[in-house]
Amino acid sequence: MRLFYRQPAGRWEETLPVGNGKQGGMVWGTVPEERIGLNDENLWSGYPRDKNRLHGGACLEEVREKIFRGEYRQAGRDLEKNLLGEFTESYLPLGDLKICHTNWPDAQAEGGLPEGCSGYERELSLDEGMVSARFWRDGVLYRRKVFASYPAKALALIWESEGGTMDLQISLESQLQCRIEAKNSRIVMRGQCPEHVDPEYVQRENTVIQGERGMHFQGICTVTECDGSVEEAGESLRISGATRMVLIFQSQVGEELEMREKPEQEAAAGPSGRQMRWQPDGPLPDRETLEREHLEDYQRLYRRVELSLGEDVDLPTDMRLQRLKDGGDDPALAALYYQYGRYLLISSSRGQGMPANLQGIWNWMLRAPWSSNYTTNINVEMNYWPALSGGLSECLEPYFSFIERIIPNGEKTAGETFGCRGFCVNHNTDFWGVTNPVGQAMGEPKAGEDTVCYAFFPLAGLWMCQEYFRYYEYTGDEEFLRNRAYPVLRKAALFAVDWLTEHEGYYVTCPSTSPENCFLNEDGRPCFTAYGGTMDMTLIREVFRDFRKTCEILNLPDALLDEIAKKEPALLPYQTGSQGQLLEWCREFLEREPGHRHLSHLYGLFPSELFEEMPQWKAPARKSLEIRLRHGGGHTGWSCGWIINLYAILGEGEKAYEYLKVMLKRSTYPNLWDDCPPFQIDGNFGGAAGIANMLAQDRNGKVRLLPAIPKEWKNGFVRGLRIKNGRAVDIRWENGEIVESRIYPVED
Repeated sequence: MRLFYRQPAGRWEETLPVGNGKQGGMVWGTVPEERIGLNDENLWSGYPRDKNRLHGGACLEEVREKIFRGEYRQAGRDLEKNLLGEFTESYLPLGDLKICHTNWPDAQAEGGLPEGCSGYERELSLDEGMVSARFWRDGVLYRRKVFASYPAKALALIWESEGGTMDLQISLESQLQCRIEAKNSRIVMRGQCPEHVDPEYVQRENTVIQGERGMHFQGICTVTECDGSVEEAGESLRISGATRMVLIFQSQVGEELEMREKPEQEAAAGPSGRQMRWQPDGPLPDRETLEREHLEDYQRLYRRVELSLGEDVDLPTDMRLQRLKDGGDDPALAALYYQYGRYLLISSSRGQGMPANLQGIWNWMLRAPWSSNYTTNINVEMNYWPALSGGLSECLEPYFSFIERIIPNGEKTAGETFGCRGFCVNHNTDFWGVTNPVGQAMGEPKAGEDTVCYAFFPLAGLWMCQEYFRYYEYTGDEEFLRNRAYPVLRKAALFAVDWLTEHEGYYVTCPSTSPENCFLNEDGRPCFTAYGGTMDMTLIREVFRDFRKTCEILNLPDALLDEIAKKEPALLPYQTGSQGQLLEWCREFLEREPGHRHLSHLYGLFPSELFEEMPQWKAPARKSLEIRLRHGGGHTGWSCGWIINLYAILGEGEKAYEYLKVMLKRSTYPNLWDDCPPFQIDGNFGGAAGIANMLAQDRNGKVRLLPAIPKEWKNGFVRGLRIKNGRAVDIRWENGEIVESRIYPVED
């Protein structure tokens, strides 16, 4: 399978991404100058800081009293005044690598190519995990290849020509403060990140603050295996008379660097005057080794699942999208989209590094939308929805490692802000592991009005923990369950037990929000906090269940189980409204935005399996979904992704496919990135998970094959799709009917 195009990228959302979990590259495929946007997963603004509001939690009892009296809006204003801390830091672009054919005309002909160029094509091969381009000019064939090697922790670029030689100029650029030096066939960029970068929606002077506490970084671009001459040209390298060239780009950030102080006159340094001494470990691998090790590593993951939904179409990807918008159909495009989602996860989440953020690992903006951080009220969790069923359990490791790294901060927030045991996370976090509610610009005296709508969500940590027990269910890894899942689930359950408060004979959360949504009070003013929100109560029921099952499997007695047993039976029940719908709040309020993008109250249907154990709530949940969509819901890419999954779980394949097509037509860029808008990668992963759930489901002990395929997927097959208990499933169908299937054990 491949994405391919017959013209270079004209904007970032047309570039083709490569990544190895650490480095990311966005390849333009432009001529005569190739441009590759560079990223490193660890490149963030900021430095370690405690952003908790000292004594902020002292307001909570008064807030609860106001909520129970129905003074919802004033309660929210009190939270904004007392609890919300500074915004998270920002994920930053490392820079651009540019490779220019010198002495070529700058004039561009139609299609974004210089005069004399022909036969242009660029592609992303999903089977190889490589981006390539080829074109002819004046009888010379030019070929390019770019890939990100996980074994080498590097980006590799291969330039070749047949029938003539190449004269090239290679340079590095960055929006960050840095110094660049070319020497010994290398370009070295050394610099320092800002101490703080405001989110893009904060409008004021000094949104980027430089200083000595920002992280240092270094990037090295090395020319190897070049059969031409290599010369320094200022901060650039100049290649002459070459028919082949290999470039290797490596980067290191912060603690990865070995740094030492030197006298100022000796320090060829970044802005702080500190010399950074990092060199690659050992000699650089040759081209053959780079390609072989990359393919062995990448294909070991990617080839676990095969999917065909009909004959593939030999048409450029952007034209396939346009044909769909014009009313055509393309079932094979859904298969391409699914495998592209798996490719993106392999490329952005490997090893024990950082998990995939709002843009995966690809960002070109100094102030990216929502800081390209970790938004924990749907987005980062959705990133990992396709991992287990897609045979990519290893890609969860960065996510688990990150959660475990931020737990100490979460314990501090839980204890000092909320007066609870355990740990918590609110709606945003970042490289530094912020866990307190955010919503206040750095240095400002207070948070903005109505920011509590999104900022206050102390149960995000419970949602993040969902994948721990699911990982055990899919892999059967009891050592993981004992040593990693149990401690984390216990801390989450501890917080849930303590955060509950008694009201009118039930245990409820208070204050409670439903992510980013609101209701109207009797005066018609928006309110964001109440008690016992449906999502809160579902998250608590789920973490109690998962913790209890964990203790049973491990045969672990735990006093916390007694505390849970006292409160769980008295948890506030779900409520239905005047149309038979599952209510989002503790009662039926007037909604300000009945078509809101978030579907938080439907969490029990998906991604949770809780409503499989409480099937009486499936119909009310479906009614709520119907009402949302009737009023224009699903207008963001990731929201469409959630809807696809909900309909798949309900067994409604035609509706699931309808919203998959809506997603492809309305919320997908030419390079198949999700258009929120703007670019957010969560929709890619949500859509991929939805396709998997249309093909097979394993929920509450029941395996269903082809539970939600639409009539358009008349013939097809899937091989290697993972289900629980360490098993995979193969299915082949014709005319919508299964003609062959098998379930078998696998060891990844």
